[in-house]
Amino acid sequence: MTVHAIVPAAGEGRRYGADRPKQFSLLLDRPLLAWTVERLVAAPVIDRVVVAAPAGRASQTQEMLAAEVGPRPGVAVVTVEGGRRRQDSVAVALAAAAAAPADWVAVHDGARPCLSAVDLEAVVQAAAKSGGEGAVLGRPVSDTLKTVESGRLGATVARAALFRAETPQVFRAGGLAAALDRAAADDIDVSDESSLFEPGSVAAVAASQPNPKLTDPSDRATIEALLRRSRGAPGDVETAIGHGYDVHRLVAGRPLVLGGQRILHDTGLDGHSDADVVLHAIGDALLGAAGLGDLGVHFPPSDETWRGADSSDLLQRIVELVREHGFAVRNCDVTLIAERPRMAPYRTVIEEHVARLLGLDPARMNFKATTHEGLGALGRGEGMAAEAVVLVERQPI
Repeated sequence: MTVHAIVPAAGEGRRYGADRPKQFSLLLDRPLLAWTVERLVAAPVIDRVVVAAPAGRASQTQEMLAAEVGPRPGVAVVTVEGGRRRQDSVAVALAAAAAAPADWVAVHDGARPCLSAVDLEAVVQAAAKSGGEGAVLGRPVSDTLKTVESGRLGATVARAALFRAETPQVFRAGGLAAALDRAAADDIDVSDESSLFEPGSVAAVAASQPNPKLTDPSDRATIEALLRRSRGAPGDVETAIGHGYDVHRLVAGRPLVLGGQRILHDTGLDGHSDADVVLHAIGDALLGAAGLGDLGVHFPPSDETWRGADSSDLLQRIVELVREHGFAVRNCDVTLIAERPRMAPYRTVIEEHVARLLGLDPARMNFKATTHEGLGALGRGEGMAAEAVVLVERQPI
C-alpha cells in the first residue's frame, strides 16, 4: 500500500490574527507547519509528503521544512505553490504527488500538528477496508447544540448522529482526482474533501487522541501543552485526582445496568438515562479531575437527548472531553455499594469494558462491590450507590 500525504497550507490564516500566515507562526519556537509535517514524515504508513504553500512562498517553505524537519529515508517532502481555495491546493498537490490511481492519499490540515501515528494508521486502514470512497478521522459531537434565531436560542439539535470531521481524510488518488475535477467543472466550493463524495460513501473513524486545529490564539496553549508532552520537553507531569459519587433508587420494571453490563435482577435503577451508577461515578470523577464540572452540567436531566441514554456512550464522550483538554487517564478504582445481587461473576467483564472506554490497560482498572451491612436505605435494598477515584496526567503548559 502506497500512501501520499497532502498538506493544503496555502491560506493566509486571517482568523488567527498574526503578522504572517498562520502556518508559519511559532509554537515552542518552531513553525506550526514544521510540527505538522514532522508528524507525517515520521509516520511509518506515509511514503511521500506534498505541501501546498501560499503563493510566492513555495521555495521559502521548502527551505524551512528542510531545516526544521528531520528526514526519513525514502520519504520525500515536496513543496508546491497552492491555489486560492483549499480544493485548488489539494488538486495542485495531488498532481505533484504523481500518485497511481490505486494509491491512497491522506489530506491533512497544516494547522493540526498533534496527529498521532496510531490515529493516522487507523484512518488509512479504515479507508482500505471500507469498500467505499475512503475514510475521515474525527469525533462524535459531545456538546449540546442549539439553533439561534434573532440572537436567542432556538431548538436543540439532536447530536447522536453528528460527527465532527477532522483530518486526515483518506481516499484513492484516482477517486479524489475525479471528484476534484467534477467540483471544478460544476464550480462547487467545499470546505473539506469528504464533501466531494456522496453521503454514505465515506467511513467515519473516531480519533483516540487529541487532534486540535489552531484556529485562533485561544487554541495555542492547549496545542503547545500537547506538543511538549509528545516531545518530552522538560517539566514535571501534572497529576490530578478526581472523586465521583452517584446514587439511584431501585424500582420495578427497569433493567439493571452496572458498569455497562445488563445484570440479572428483579428491579432496576431509576434515572433519566440508564442510571448506571458505576459509570456515572467514574464520569463525575473524570470531570472533577480535569476541572470540567460534573455530569449534570454536561448531560442535564432537562435535556431529552439523554433520556434512556446508554451510560457507556456518556462516559466515552467524557473521556473525549478530558483528552481534548490534554489529560490522559492513568487508573480508575470504583466501588459499588449494594446489598444484592452478587457482583463477583460480573467483575472481570465490567473491568474490561470500562478499561476499553477509558483507554486503560485492564490491570489499571479496578472494580469491587460491598454491602451497606443492612444500614439505612442502601442497607434495606432501596437503592444502589457507587464511588470512584481516578488519576489523570498531563504535561503542564
